[in-house]
Parts: sequence; C-alpha cells; structure tokens
Amino acid sequence: MTNPIRALGAILLLALAACTSTQPPPAGGCPKVAVLSELAELVRFRPGAGRDLTDVELQVKFSTLASGCRYDKQSVEAEIDIEVEAGRGPAMGQSKATFQYFAAVTNPAGEIVAKETFDAMVEFKGNTTRLVVADQLTPRIPLADRNSGPNWGILLGLQLTDEQREWIRQRRSR
Repeated sequence: MTNPIRALGAILLLALAACTSTQPPPAGGCPKVAVLSELAELVRFRPGAGRDLTDVELQVKFSTLASGCRYDKQSVEAEIDIEVEAGRGPAMGQSKATFQYFAAVTNPAGEIVAKETFDAMVEFKGNTTRLVVADQLTPRIPLADRNSGPNWGILLGLQLTDEQREWIRQRRSR
C-alpha cells in the first residue's frame, strides 16, 4: 500500500492555520470507526468460470483496526491505523497485485457525506504467499458543534465488484 498519511477528500479538509491547538475530546470520545463486515474481505479469481480454491488469485482481508482522534475548536481529526492481510492464491501468475479499499464518513444521521477510495499494491517476493501491509488514515471532519464528534462515523471496506460481493454472500450463507 502507499503509505503517506492521507486526508479524506477536499470536503473534509480545513485550513491548518485554523488549527492552533488540540483540545481534549468531548464526553463520548471519538467518531466511531468500523469495517463493514460484508466488505471486509476480497477473493479474486482468475478469469473464467472456475470458482474453487485452485482458481484463487488473491485473498485480502482487514486484520487489525485501531483508532483515536484529536479535536481542535472546529473539527475532529481521526487517526486510523489499519492492517490488511493479503494471500497469494495458486492461480496468481505474477508477484504483484492491486486492490482498492475505501473510507466513508457518515454524519450523525448515518448518511455518507464523503468517500475516498485508495489504491493498494502488494508484492509477494520469492515464495511468500502471505503478508500484512499497514496504512494510516487521518480524515478531518469539520464540526459546527465539537460535542457532536462522537456521533459521526467512519466506515471502511474493500472495494468489491458485484460478482465478488455475491460470491462472498453465497459462501457465508452456507
């Protein structure tokens, strides 16, 4: 994964000049951060009709999530550390693979108000078949009332195709 610290879209950015000091979080703490369970894993198959273990090119899943936050007078900046586990399947013909994941900010009503998708690349060197990659996200959420910070949310997930979502749904229903 590319690992520069990222901000979550222009909608969420505030001028840093307005942030002169951090303040303790209000009662209730930070915005809630969660991985959407139905978008927590990805299984990519080689092209064709086969969908068994020998057809798997890449498997990816969120493995670790930790978060905190910092407040200033006008916003809250979430600090999200993620780890994603990637596995090379028997059908993967090359050492590098790419996938996408996203972070979406929800307002207190639960509506998505911003979403950003991130490109990630993994490289399996030599005989390596599993690896863990880490990234850090730092979305800034402007707040009219700083006490509303804990009512906001940040949802994470892997960007899946319709076919990938359906395959995971069917597998889970067995």
